[in-house]
Amino acid sequence: MNAIRLRHGVRTLRRHVTTLAVTGLFVFAVTHTNAAEMEFMGTSVTPAPGKYLVEKDVNVRDSPKTSGKRLAGLKAGDVVSVVGRAGKTAWLAVIKDGKPLGFVYGTVLSPVIDGEIEEDVTGELSLGAGHRCGYRVHFVGKAGKDSDISDTSFRASDYDVSIVCERRGKRIRFPAQMFMTEVPYDGSNKRQVFQINVDLLDDVHALPDVFSTTMLFDLDKGEVRFDTIAFQIYARESGGLESLPATNVMRALSSAMDIAMTHWSDQAWDDIFAQAN
Repeated sequence: MNAIRLRHGVRTLRRHVTTLAVTGLFVFAVTHTNAAEMEFMGTSVTPAPGKYLVEKDVNVRDSPKTSGKRLAGLKAGDVVSVVGRAGKTAWLAVIKDGKPLGFVYGTVLSPVIDGEIEEDVTGELSLGAGHRCGYRVHFVGKAGKDSDISDTSFRASDYDVSIVCERRGKRIRFPAQMFMTEVPYDGSNKRQVFQINVDLLDDVHALPDVFSTTMLFDLDKGEVRFDTIAFQIYARESGGLESLPATNVMRALSSAMDIAMTHWSDQAWDDIFAQAN
């Protein structure tokens, strides 16, 4: 699978977004008709709250059809709030400032999550007899519309990681970098699956390039799962964690760290400890 790669801040990516749940009650021209549906501007919609990224300029209409009256327009790079979907169609009900804005054809929208965390994520795990590690994940910023990346369809959060490990009586500390896409890694406008990378720069190990381990945060299934590792010489043949539960960003980052480190081979760990001398 062609995964997104981080190379000292340079990203090669596929296009991507996730859904951030909209919380609170909506008090406007939306009335519930039954437990499964609600009325939005005279149309029955199925609740499906979330934040969405506008992939390209699109019209907002007063009904879920192309012949509907144009009410407004959205620009590529805008982030909008969606409250529901019109039946089994691709039309999404959009609000602005807590009030109905209209319907937008959903193929130009991608769900988006917010990867920013207010508190550091910490964790510990055992990797075998006499081998334990702890880590701290710290949010450092975002890439996307307000950064130096020109592609407005790409959004991600970046993190610095400090890792402390004890192995065979030796204790070391080394850095890592992480990023998580805030849009689905495969460009889907329905599936909420985001890519998380754990990257070790080339001065941390013995290889001549960034050593990347890639996981997928599947918000629909509530899990983070292992996807791929950059160099097979550093990949454990068996025994690595394949998935861990995660229903929010902080848990996803923790699960990704746990999964990544269980997939690093003895050769990888030997080189990491040797480089730390």
